[in-house]
Amino acid sequence: MISWEERLAALPAVSLPELEAEAALLTRVDRKYIVSPAVWADVLGSVDGLRALEIDGERAFGYASVYYDTPELESYRDAARRRPSRYKVRTREYLDTGGRAIEVKLRSAKGETVKHREWIGADVARGRELDGEARDFVATFPEVGTAVERLSPVLTTRYRRSTLVAAGARVTIDRDVVGIGTDGERIGFGGALIVETKSSLRAGDVDRALWARGVRPARVSKYCTTLAALQPGLPANRWSRTLRRHLTPAAALAA
Repeated sequence: MISWEERLAALPAVSLPELEAEAALLTRVDRKYIVSPAVWADVLGSVDGLRALEIDGERAFGYASVYYDTPELESYRDAARRRPSRYKVRTREYLDTGGRAIEVKLRSAKGETVKHREWIGADVARGRELDGEARDFVATFPEVGTAVERLSPVLTTRYRRSTLVAAGARVTIDRDVVGIGTDGERIGFGGALIVETKSSLRAGDVDRALWARGVRPARVSKYCTTLAALQPGLPANRWSRTLRRHLTPAAALAA
């Protein structure tokens, strides 16, 4: 049986400038799926026209994201309650290619995700509070408001990501996904992949290929789902199925 990594390696390459020109999609509709490696290999073998992001001969890259929230976990609770307008603040570090960014993700009343990003220095936002250009950037968003003064790191996620370009869509595949609490406790998704399709239009070929194999969109957020697993007292009905099926004690990782 051909693995999904082998199928990924066989796809035509797309460069980062080409990807950004064709499918930046900072305003998009996201659909997330939790997929087994075998099913994903089957999907990759069935969808035509896919290309894989390649940088310096590599097609998988390490990411580390630090999520910021208020002491009351305002960002988490707004997502748990499905408030129509909400925000998420994080720094993202590209472990293999270098660079760090501060990002603000906003959710519109229409269900679109709008991501805003600014590159920051290696020493910015390394402490308990947002500082320097990272704080200044977040403070420009009225949706965050006065919460910017109370934001501090709550959770770190680490994973390896591969990115595809499909017709009218961008697709990311995350493996080895782990959430790390401020006390160092970890929990992960085991061998499952988190596949996300990002499109400004209707569902694409990858979505339909997953649906044909019985894989439907899942309620999963790296921040919210892993934080709920690490802090069981939080309201988490929205992600209860994901927590039961994919973040079990067997998936917990040793520190």
